Amino acid sequence: MRREAAAVAIVVACGGNPRPTPLAGMNVSMSTVEWRVKPADAGKIAVALVVDGQVNKLGELDGAPEECAIRRADSTATELVCAGGDFAAELVEHELVVRDAAREVVRIPVGPSVAISVAPYRIE
Repeated sequence: MRREAAAVAIVVACGGNPRPTPLAGMNVSMSTVEWRVKPADAGKIAVALVVDGQVNKLGELDGAPEECAIRRADSTATELVCAGGDFAAELVEHELVVRDAAREVVRIPVGPSVAISVAPYRIE
């Protein structure tokens, strides 16, 4: 009976504390971004970028949702490429600056974030 009690006490003691994250104690703020597309009218797709839960509609591109993919996803930039064009977003001084091939589309505030985490591409 004593061996069983000792074994239970060891298991309980080992499983209690979760491992710290690599950013623990660094006071770093990170924003989450997610590319979303959905079919629109006449062979077009509507593209949106969700930043920390807020949906930002970017515009329409020619093509189908299946023809899109994330080309870049790092700590300060991301890019969605589709058959009919692309959108790129770059973190610049607490804003996510989104551009298409020709121009700046929108600036999205991200507060004190110093990095982004890119979620998987989503078709709606």
